Amino acid sequence: MRTQRKNSTMSFVIKTARTHDPDPAHNEQVTLLALALFDGLQILHGYGPDERRLLEIAARLHDIGWSRVVSGNHHKLSCDMIQELDIHGLNGKDRLICALVARYHNKALPDALRHRLFASLNNGRRAVVEWLAGMLRVADGLDCNHTGLIRRLTCAVSNKVITIHLEFTGDCRMELERAFQKQELLIRKAGRTIEYQC
Repeated sequence: MRTQRKNSTMSFVIKTARTHDPDPAHNEQVTLLALALFDGLQILHGYGPDERRLLEIAARLHDIGWSRVVSGNHHKLSCDMIQELDIHGLNGKDRLICALVARYHNKALPDALRHRLFASLNNGRRAVVEWLAGMLRVADGLDCNHTGLIRRLTCAVSNKVITIHLEFTGDCRMELERAFQKQELLIRKAGRTIEYQC
């Protein structure tokens, strides 16, 4: 019964993403990369299938705000839209986590002093948002051109460095540069630098 409920939730999320996201291929690519980061960094964050599911939902819905955008703040609109959704199988707190992870995939980092919704969470849930948003930011950067050049990634973790091994097709210098620009939150949570190996 629980598996059926999870499948029903994800079917709704995928349908919603296809309805509102103007680039479903980018959506799929970012979701794939974000989940690979989650799996590869599990030894650091220690989260399990419930948090992985929240990341998948946030990743699939992170760009739905483009369907309403008028001023370039699609990440904030995605956050608002996710909060408005009646996602069967998600309680209000989990929906807020998904909304905030999508909100923080771009531009500003989570800040409890400036952001009311983030501040409303307890410390444990804030940490979940930061970890998941950190992974989503890097994944989004690795498909910044919406071309799906990065085919696969794996992670190796040492005491000081996360090495992200990339399998790719074509010139992905811009994707690496964008991931580098967006990695600050993940570095902060992991307490390690990040290196990309092609």
